[in-house]
Amino acid sequence: MLRHRHNRKWFAVVMEVPRCKLHLEGEGTVDVLNLKCEPLMIGPLRHEPGVLPAYHMNKEHWITILLDSPFPPETIRSLLDLSFDLTR
Repeated sequence: MLRHRHNRKWFAVVMEVPRCKLHLEGEGTVDVLNLKCEPLMIGPLRHEPGVLPAYHMNKEHWITILLDSPFPPETIRSLLDLSFDLTR
C-alpha cells in the first residue's frame, strides 16, 4: 500500500488477488495495482489490455491494472503520479 505521509491516504495498492475474483480464466492468483484515476479516463483505459474495473474500490474513480499484462510501464508510472495528485 502506498500512502501519503501527511494525510495517510493511500494512492496505490499492490495486491495478489485470486483470478476468479477478477473474472479471469484459470486458477491461482494474479498481482494487480489499484490506482485512482480521473473518471473521464476510466472508460478509454478499460479498453486497454490488462485494465479492469477496480477491485474492492469505487469503480468510478479507481482502476485495477494486471501487472503481468502488456500495459505499458511508462503509462503505469504516469497513472501512479496522477493517483498521487488526486489523493492529496
